Amino acid sequence: MRTLAVLAVLAGCKPAPPLPPRAAPAPTSAEIVARSHAILEAFDRGDVAAIQPALAASYVHFEGRVVDRKGELEKLAKRSPTDLKIESRAWSHEQAFVGESSAMFIGDAREQNGGNQVHGGGYIYEGWYTLGWARDGDDWKLVYLGWKPAAAQTESSQWNQIFHNGIGFEHAPNKLLVTTTAGVTPGEALDVAMGQGRNALYLAAHGWKVTGVDIADEGMRQARQAAEQAKVKLDMINTDVGTFDFGRDRWDLVTLIYAPSAKKRIPDIQRSVRRGGLVVYEYFAPVGGDDDPPKPGELAKLFGDGWEILRDDVVDDVPDWAEDHAKLERFVARKK
Repeated sequence: MRTLAVLAVLAGCKPAPPLPPRAAPAPTSAEIVARSHAILEAFDRGDVAAIQPALAASYVHFEGRVVDRKGELEKLAKRSPTDLKIESRAWSHEQAFVGESSAMFIGDAREQNGGNQVHGGGYIYEGWYTLGWARDGDDWKLVYLGWKPAAAQTESSQWNQIFHNGIGFEHAPNKLLVTTTAGVTPGEALDVAMGQGRNALYLAAHGWKVTGVDIADEGMRQARQAAEQAKVKLDMINTDVGTFDFGRDRWDLVTLIYAPSAKKRIPDIQRSVRRGGLVVYEYFAPVGGDDDPPKPGELAKLFGDGWEILRDDVVDDVPDWAEDHAKLERFVARKK
């Protein structure tokens, strides 16, 4: 009788709801490290096909400014084959913290740009990566990517690191400057963005009274040491070129050799040059960015009345900085 009663009760009960599917187990710490390495290597290659499915809808990249998923993918799609890429990366102090639905990777990376073997190798940087991962069903996707230099994130510290490592750029004086000043009577020269002083030292050794301006104190330290060894005099001003007072009718020569954002200071530079003085400019041709150098022919328009254009070329050649080959603008003007 009891058995029949139990069966009758069970028959009247509703069936129990199915159990929810069990989530796939969280990855191990080693797997999060491997995922983090793999996604960064995909960024190095510009591999959009590998990166796109790995980014969460809420993905954010922070490296001085915030870039969301859409912006990241658009940036990757516009990347040129000639753009600088990381060629090698060595890791240390790596840690991964894994929870049931999220994980975090932190690691110290020493990395080097490629595409600059002509100057001994690309720039070397050291900094900390932070990657945040979150569960998305049975998959895990990247929600945060951040990179912070080992030194303070300032423009001067980045250039100091480049000059300290001493590779990725030409150490001999710029060829355009050498050919332009050959046979010119020395006077007072201003070397804008002088770096470690390769051009300023050349001019000083050939009789010019040289003032160099740069934001990187490490470059100036090297220039000062080299000037002492060569027994030549250099005046050096450690400041941002954007705030420097060029003066008026002060210089017989102004060099703009791979000087970023020089276009903004052209009117100040023009006023600072004496009659008969020269402006020598070499830099990468524009590629479509927000802070591009002058477009081909633009400098000739800016140096209109009162200037004689001695050279205005766009050439394919080996640049003094950053790459093995690039399109360059070379411009020389003399004040009438």
